[in-house]
Amino acid sequence: MTLRKSSIILMALGVVLVVLAAITRWVVAPELSKLPSDTDVTAQYAGKATLLNAEALKTGDAAHAISRDVPVTIDRHVYVSSTDGDTAVVHDDTTLNTPSGPGTTKGHTYAIDRKTMQAAPAPTGETVQSHEGLTITLPLSPKPDNSYQYYDSGTQQTVPVTYVEKDIIDGRDAYNYTIVATGALKDPATLNALPPALPKALMASLAPALPPNLREQLAGALDELPDPVPLTYTANDTVNLYADESLGATLDAALVQEVIANIEIGGQQVSLLPVLKIDAQLTPESRSDAVNKANDGAKKLALIKVWVPLVLLVVGITFFICGFIRRRKPQL
Repeated sequence: MTLRKSSIILMALGVVLVVLAAITRWVVAPELSKLPSDTDVTAQYAGKATLLNAEALKTGDAAHAISRDVPVTIDRHVYVSSTDGDTAVVHDDTTLNTPSGPGTTKGHTYAIDRKTMQAAPAPTGETVQSHEGLTITLPLSPKPDNSYQYYDSGTQQTVPVTYVEKDIIDGRDAYNYTIVATGALKDPATLNALPPALPKALMASLAPALPPNLREQLAGALDELPDPVPLTYTANDTVNLYADESLGATLDAALVQEVIANIEIGGQQVSLLPVLKIDAQLTPESRSDAVNKANDGAKKLALIKVWVPLVLLVVGITFFICGFIRRRKPQL
């Protein structure tokens, strides 16, 4: 092989490697920065709850109608069932487990943008829940500010995400956010598990469990109320989460979910008592798993976004320079 021919080959290889570096950085890396099509994550929360005892309520056993400080766990399963370009169909299923066994699983299906994690138009043929705002996670490299909105499935409304501070979770930099949603309960799965009305006699038997002022108000209005007494429900949901500074993934989280039964007295809504209250936090095992996955994901992303393009670029430039020098070297 002549000196000229080998120099041309080196220069050509150099150009190819530089092009590959650009493709890796600007084409491959952005694809890997999207929500993966094979996303399938399970996390568990543990804590205590106030629960309505439906069986006791049916039999008129008011003393045991509300169970308090019940140990519970919540299994959350998030997975992608299909993708269409930058849109993913995501399922967010939660199951409340009590000492008596697993409860009803609440499932929500959303169409989201795989980059921004915001709502996206549903792909053709897919049935999803209409929403606005974030649902399952924050986007890659989240902003440490109050610019995000969150869709609360319990009240089916979009509420602000409030930035609190920067923190460290098991060695990873994280942003702390809080989310608060209050409004009429609209989640069908929860509503279907609650009685739409209570007989007057049972309502009267619940009176001793009420605060004195509410007990007196109910006693004075009981004769005027219909039988059975219609109930409405409001929900108060609070989430405190720590999102990975680089990936946006949730590293730790705590939640408080409360459902309050209300009746109408004299044209005004009066809150009776909580029929459901859950106070739970991500278990140490789920937190450790989230941190480990974030560590692995950050390494892979850095490899594709930084190190592989950098190595290809350096080697490519080196080959090109060597070829150029060899091409100019006089032949003896």
